[in-house]
Amino acid sequence: MSATSPTATRGSMMTRNMGMFDFISGAFQNEDIDDRRATASHILVETEEEAMVVKKSILDGDSSSFEEAAKTYSTCPSSKEGGSLGTFQPGAMVQEFDDVCFNKSTPIGEIIGPIQSKFGYHLIVVADRFENADKTDGDPFF
Repeated sequence: MSATSPTATRGSMMTRNMGMFDFISGAFQNEDIDDRRATASHILVETEEEAMVVKKSILDGDSSSFEEAAKTYSTCPSSKEGGSLGTFQPGAMVQEFDDVCFNKSTPIGEIIGPIQSKFGYHLIVVADRFENADKTDGDPFF
C-alpha cells in the first residue's frame, strides 16, 4: 500500500495513517447536550410521616401556601426562598429529584411526594419544564 492510503498493512496488523492534526478532530465535534430544564420548589423534611403531615396541611388549607409551608417546615437552605430551587438542568439535583422533575407525566403545579433521597423526604412542585431556548451552534461571527 502507498504511504498516502488511509490504512497500511504491517505484518498481520492493520494500522491507520493519521494526519498531523487528526488527534484533535474530536474536540470540534458536537456532543449530544441535554437541553431540558425544569423550575421547581420543594420542602425537605427528615421523615416520610413528617412529609405526609406537611402535605396534608397544605392540601387541607391549614398552611397558607406551599411557599409558607417551606419556610416553616423545610430543613433545606432553599426554605428562605419558599423552597424555590430556581431553574436547573438534569444532573444538577439528586437522581430521585430529577426523576420527578424531568418526567413528562409529572403534572405541573401539583405537590408530588413524599420522594425519598439521601437528604430526606421531599415534597416537590414542578412549576415549569421546557427545552432551553438559548441554543447556539457556535460563534455567529464565523
